[in-house]
Amino acid sequence: MKLLTQRFEALHWTVVGAHQQPGKPSQMDWVPIVFITFKVLVFGTCMFYAIKWHHDQGKKAKEEASRLQTPAERTPGTAE
Repeated sequence: MKLLTQRFEALHWTVVGAHQQPGKPSQMDWVPIVFITFKVLVFGTCMFYAIKWHHDQGKKAKEEASRLQTPAERTPGTAE
């Protein structure tokens, strides 16, 4: 049992690092949280505006097509 405990402690010090106390979080634990949150916010914002732009372009093209299909209603011989 003592050998198993020694192996676990050696593995723990290898994973945790000799400079860090066991059970205490590292100084670098916040970095992935901040970067992942920033990445999600940026990608989410970009996706929103990309979808909005494509939707607006489709609406613009549809209005342009309907405007070209219906000729301006004018009666012949009248001045504008």
